Amino acid sequence: MEDRIGVERPAGGLALALDPVLSAIDGTWIAWGDGDADRQTVDAHDRIRGPPDAPSYTLRRIWLSDEEIENYYFGFSNQGLWPLCHNFLQHVKFRDRFWNAYRRVNGRFARAAADELGDAGGLIWLQDYHLALAAATARRLRPDAFLAHFWHIPWPAWETFRICPRKVALLEGLLANDLLGFHLSSFAGNFLAACSRELNAFVDPTKQAVFHQGHMTRVAAFPISIDVDRFEEIAASARTEARMARIVERFDLADKRIGIGVDRLDYSKGIVERLEALRMLFQRHPQFVGRFTFVQVAVPSRSEIPAYQYLEDEVDAKIQALNSELGTDRWQPVVTIKESLPQRELVAFYRLADVAVVSSIQDGMNLVVKEFVACQDLEDPGAVCLSEFAGAASELEHTLPVNPFYTEGFAEDLRRALEMPLVDRRARMQAMKQDLRGNSVFTWMQDFLDAAGALRAEGMTSAP
Repeated sequence: MEDRIGVERPAGGLALALDPVLSAIDGTWIAWGDGDADRQTVDAHDRIRGPPDAPSYTLRRIWLSDEEIENYYFGFSNQGLWPLCHNFLQHVKFRDRFWNAYRRVNGRFARAAADELGDAGGLIWLQDYHLALAAATARRLRPDAFLAHFWHIPWPAWETFRICPRKVALLEGLLANDLLGFHLSSFAGNFLAACSRELNAFVDPTKQAVFHQGHMTRVAAFPISIDVDRFEEIAASARTEARMARIVERFDLADKRIGIGVDRLDYSKGIVERLEALRMLFQRHPQFVGRFTFVQVAVPSRSEIPAYQYLEDEVDAKIQALNSELGTDRWQPVVTIKESLPQRELVAFYRLADVAVVSSIQDGMNLVVKEFVACQDLEDPGAVCLSEFAGAASELEHTLPVNPFYTEGFAEDLRRALEMPLVDRRARMQAMKQDLRGNSVFTWMQDFLDAAGALRAEGMTSAP
């Protein structure tokens, strides 16, 4: 049999959200290549058109060594910045080798972006915490470019951020941008406070701008969203109905109430706290024993990092203990799926669920809850338990707010969701759907690009 090259697509998260954005503007996406066949599929300039079924943007690959991956990605990015920004200080590690690799790789991304820009200048739009230094290099290489950066995770309070030994370099790297976006105004405010306190930069709260070293950076909130129409279209299809039937049969879910959680196995997602709340729900409300099944999609992530290995073991142990204690030959309280599901399969789970649970300890936004809302049928919609500490809680006001640190209250919120009357579920879901349709990923893109366009029209503003 001949070897065939396939395409893996993420079921959710940032990459899925950005894919339609790149298609809409026919841009160039510069990404680290790590697939088995990535080198085989690019041209002599490391480019390929994508996505495969309807090519509408260019993908430019850069290549990282094993040492760079270990220190840039698993090191500074995910043992330094990620736990720092999510307030998990017990997991923070800063090492010189992490930082040196982070600087080098950021420079490589910046040079690739400068090369792709062409002769006429244009927009370089950097994404997330992996590239905090790239704008400074790009600014030197292409002073004609408009530089923008979107930071997709929380920005912590000054008292937390000051722990970082590279805080000055990070702030100055981000201030090389002309426009800097966060999900929430509170994150933007934390960043402005850090610039004022650490750099003694001039911060104009009216303009939401920082003036530093003769350059102005506008800072603003742009809450990201999803391709709402796409999820609604899949959810309404006959194929989704067929998938739902197969899922019910495969997991023996007939006549069961169903809960759904979809997460990377990350300590910021509150999976352990969720399992504790489920245990208490069954203990306090035995009417759900044998009648309610929680489906946990838990995709292993960053398993090379000890904190993630420990988390996976802890989650597995808690699920096994709960199933051993309460489960029978015909029923298990928790069904675990430890792989990334195709988007269409995930939509079928969303449609089946009576309640979706997002219990993040800290989250920049969380798109799972928006995906769930988009997929609901208003004839018999599910309910949503949403952590107060997820960015999405500031937008979706008709969920049941959850405090993952308060196990008893969390368990009662699960009970309320499962017992919520149909008229209440319909009213809440209709309101959330209306809000979501007015704030799709294309709205996010347009708002950000409009802000960039307005700044470009103004021209560069010097420090007063």
